[in-house]
Amino acid sequence: MSLKKTFALLTAAALALSMLAACSGDKAPAPSASAGAPAQSAPEPAASVPTPERSAPASSSPAEEPDAGTLNDGSYTVEVALEGGSGKTTVASPAVLRVEGGQMWATIVWSSSNYDYMKVDGVQYDALSNEDGSTFEIPVAALDQPLPVVADTVAMGNPHEIEYTLTFDSSTVEAAQ
Repeated sequence: MSLKKTFALLTAAALALSMLAACSGDKAPAPSASAGAPAQSAPEPAASVPTPERSAPASSSPAEEPDAGTLNDGSYTVEVALEGGSGKTTVASPAVLRVEGGQMWATIVWSSSNYDYMKVDGVQYDALSNEDGSTFEIPVAALDQPLPVVADTVAMGNPHEIEYTLTFDSSTVEAAQ
């Protein structure tokens, strides 16, 4: 193998290891830039600092919009905007937002009872109910960020997956009654 190909392979491997280490939180040794060169140690990552208990903000100013890091475990409502598809269906808004262990889950209720599953980040979520629309509970990674989803409809004879985008408006988050 040529020196350029070897260097490119080692660089790609180093990048892959760095990405894996960042995703898992584990430290991976930094590979050397070329065969035979001494390995250099990677800088130490910052120490984990425990976070204080999450609490909902006292006021809703633009600089303090809530997210999973500031919402206590519990139930909330939040306005949700839908984009994509043919425009023939809608989702109920506001939606119920459940926070558990720092993870947000939204209850999405489609105006059509013909949706049998949704996909978020490639993971399939089956309908909880198809009475009075199709109801799903899906994970929400962040508020105010477009969340690409796929919804499968059986309304057209053969099942069809349709791409949509949901956006949850943090300025509308309220504790559920």
